[in-house]
Amino acid sequence: MMPDQNPPPEDPISSDLVKEDPSYADIVVQFVEGLNERLSTMENALTGSDFEALRVAAHQLKGSGGGYGYPVLTQHAAELEQLARQASLDLCATELEELKELCARIVVSGD
Repeated sequence: MMPDQNPPPEDPISSDLVKEDPSYADIVVQFVEGLNERLSTMENALTGSDFEALRVAAHQLKGSGGGYGYPVLTQHAAELEQLARQASLDLCATELEELKELCARIVVSGD
């Protein structure tokens, strides 16, 4: 298990990439705007007990989360990916809820 990188519970989560180089803001906005669709895909997979589709979607978010400057997304998506491999409905549901709460706090920049 990776060390916990969760920011304090009500704080917005901004992109480390945009903090380092604001010129990336436009592509990060596109990523953030696509999060709801990604979450919907994961919810649908979980509802249908399609653990392979859930695993694939979590794996994709794991890779892109860090790339767009959100290592906390990578951390939680990696956990969800592992739980999907185990086909644990309850644990996947709990982790997906945590991921949804995190995504609700995602912003492009903290400015």
